[in-house]
Amino acid sequence: MQPDQLSAGSTSTFFTVDNLPMQDRFGVWKEAISCLFEVDADQEVRENNFQTTIQSHLFGSLMLMEVDSRQQHWSRGYKQIAGNGMDHYGIAVYERGSVECNTSRGSEQLLPGGLLIYDLTQPFTARTTDHKTLNLVIPRVLLEDQLQHPDDHCMRVLSQEDPMVQIIRDMIISLQRNVGDLSHAQAQTLEKMFPAMLANCLNSASCGPRENSHERQSITSMVRMRRYFRENLCSPDLNPRRAALDLGVSRSKLYNCFAPYGGVYNYVRDMRLRKAITLLNDPQRARSSIYDIALECGFSSDASFIRAFRDKYDATPGEVRNGAAPHLRKNHCIIGLADTQFEHWIHGLG
Repeated sequence: MQPDQLSAGSTSTFFTVDNLPMQDRFGVWKEAISCLFEVDADQEVRENNFQTTIQSHLFGSLMLMEVDSRQQHWSRGYKQIAGNGMDHYGIAVYERGSVECNTSRGSEQLLPGGLLIYDLTQPFTARTTDHKTLNLVIPRVLLEDQLQHPDDHCMRVLSQEDPMVQIIRDMIISLQRNVGDLSHAQAQTLEKMFPAMLANCLNSASCGPRENSHERQSITSMVRMRRYFRENLCSPDLNPRRAALDLGVSRSKLYNCFAPYGGVYNYVRDMRLRKAITLLNDPQRARSSIYDIALECGFSSDASFIRAFRDKYDATPGEVRNGAAPHLRKNHCIIGLADTQFEHWIHGLG
């Protein structure tokens, strides 16, 4: 899977498991998408003609994904929320199939013609039929300041009866038809237009019941901590003591929040190593030394970077760069949609 330059305004990436042996398809898909979602499917679906294709288009800081896949269960939990730093909203248009989603508000089903809004900073579960969808993913920083209740839109179903919903749906479908021809200036215009239109739609629609205050506080706290680590990731002085002081929390609270992920040090190390994989596989960084990449990713030396990398991936950074670690390069290539380009968004957010 390689990105193709479409125009000055957008790039495209294609992912599929349809060319793999049937017995391998679901396992490869599950691993590929694991940085964003946990997925599962009935045995019959996994073993009989399982298919998934994703065509993604990146324009500016927005991404449009065309997904065609079989029925399955989806969930996003705290492992993914804390692990990948995705501070984004998404809008899903179901061109075929349906989805039933569950959050703290209860269960909702998307009817034909409606929109599904999701918030990647919050947990949810969902079940889809065989489906074909368009998903527009927007960085939180572009949208949340325009929303009256920015944290109340996790797996929110918007009715097709609302004319604003239909306008936005039609715009996303039109975008899919024309994204390959966008100029850079037009992509910049869309970055401003889509968030403003969506905010108007969400603000005018009635909100469902709020989450309880304790759950909301926990989610907000975790999002704030994750943003802090993202913004300070490249600092070699980043440590739990400094983080707790800067965040205004006790070290015990910090440790408790990140205990499910192996602790603060492990969480920061894994984020740095994921960034390193992106840089090592970037042709434009082929002349950067291992030492330079180590420093850029927040390691104090190339020796500590190589040691941590080998412990995590059973390969050295040099082997990955030179193509001598096929198991790692294959996984990174497979998840290029969900990892490489998303990582560029994450580290590009201010």
